[in-house]
Amino acid sequence: MSEKQANVLMGRIALGLLVFTVIAFAVKAAAHSEVQARYTPLVVFHAAAMLAWLALLSSQAYLTAGARFALHRVSGRASIVLVAAMAVSGGILAVNIGEELGRPEVTVVNIAAFVTFIPLYIAAVLFARARNIHAHRQAMLIGTLALMTPAYARVVQVLALPDPVAIGVQVPITVAIAVGYDWLTKGRITREVLAMLAFSVAVIAVMVVVLAVWFL
Repeated sequence: MSEKQANVLMGRIALGLLVFTVIAFAVKAAAHSEVQARYTPLVVFHAAAMLAWLALLSSQAYLTAGARFALHRVSGRASIVLVAAMAVSGGILAVNIGEELGRPEVTVVNIAAFVTFIPLYIAAVLFARARNIHAHRQAMLIGTLALMTPAYARVVQVLALPDPVAIGVQVPITVAIAVGYDWLTKGRITREVLAMLAFSVAVIAVMVVVLAVWFL
């Protein structure tokens, strides 16, 4: 697969994640209208930042596919502001919602997502500087997939399934998408992707152990 095709595929995956997230939260808000009372300005700000990230991930891939490298680099440098907004607002909300619902596990799950995302975002920047563009794309993708648990949770809640199912589906979905992208673009699983997936799964494993010790 050519670099242009690889970037287009990345753009489509990111766009798919964006559409899925919007639908998941919209369905949750429609099915359980009482949650709309929790849509404070900070919640709306965080939601807008997260959706902006997914849109940026998609647009960055398409910019590269269209050889608009200068704009891609400018947007990439500016993304640090967006990432900071996501992390700070997400951290505050994770604590607030956990306290409001009396469910500290919600806090742990949401913070764990950023524990995965931020190192992978930094790794993506370093990969870009080293001209390892494939690993750069994959670091951004795997890091973003770590942030998808709240969207999975909305679907799980609408289907009236146990909340832990959202965590259970995260690992196979993340692995399937990352490995599938590697296979389609490289015809093999790269060492960098194996390492990043190992890190992502390890964070989830530690999180599950912490929750098990806490509640069992």
